[in-house]
Amino acid sequence: MTGMGPDVNAPEPGAEQAATGRLLDLVSSFVTTQVSWKPLFIGAVITGEDRMRLYFRSPERDRTYGADVLSTRTGPGLLGALVSPAFLANEQMHRPSDDPHCDVIVDLTDY
Repeated sequence: MTGMGPDVNAPEPGAEQAATGRLLDLVSSFVTTQVSWKPLFIGAVITGEDRMRLYFRSPERDRTYGADVLSTRTGPGLLGALVSPAFLANEQMHRPSDDPHCDVIVDLTDY
């Protein structure tokens, strides 16, 4: 690819489209009526071929969470956990964030 530096790896053919499709499926599952106690889904970014970071805003805490997930492993159990305020509030799972879009990162790639 012209104009890309040597440190940039082009994705495999079709990988970006597949990841985008999985992301859209996830986003549509979070579109719901907002309930005052539920974390609010505010965005997502594809971070790798099978990885994405989902962003949630806590209504009870002044905090934004970034949840790292494997897009091929996102099933009903993980999606249900992500909208649970207790799950994201579990401070044992938190790690400091170097992402300017979230205060805390929760690694759920093994979930």
